[in-house]
Amino acid sequence: MTDPRWINRVETEPVGELQRRAWNQAFHDSGSEYTAMNLYVRSGLHVDYTDYLEHPLPMVSDQLLEILMLYCPQLIRRAAVLTDTKRMTQETYWAIHPPALANVLSPHTRRRIDGTLERIVLKPEFSEAPFFQLMELRETVIVVNLALAESILRRDVTGVQFIPLELEHTN
Repeated sequence: MTDPRWINRVETEPVGELQRRAWNQAFHDSGSEYTAMNLYVRSGLHVDYTDYLEHPLPMVSDQLLEILMLYCPQLIRRAAVLTDTKRMTQETYWAIHPPALANVLSPHTRRRIDGTLERIVLKPEFSEAPFFQLMELRETVIVVNLALAESILRRDVTGVQFIPLELEHTN
């Protein structure tokens, strides 16, 4: 998830649900990785372009993409240009769409009243993919294995925070 300590992290202008769905569909269309998405950002006195941005969709810097590609070469990605019209600057990121896995949540997983995940517990037999996202309607949850997390932490990657997840115990 994004590291909440970065209070001046760049933020994009609001994006509607229809636009987010169109982007998700574009990830699956052939050749979409060659078409860049353009997002406008909110200007400020000081804006931090961290290596990981979570909203309006997961985006990573070149440095973080390089690490992810080592562990998941088939990762679907698309260039995303962040444009600051007031400063007349542009930064290039990569919108990523990790493989989505279903049926990996244990019955011990707890949800809030609004349906978002409160406590994530993974089934022990889930795929050993180093990097995937949960098929959740209300939120994007990206799961990385320990080896990938350690690889990211060894480098000077900013704006990402790892939360340990529980694994269901079998008797």
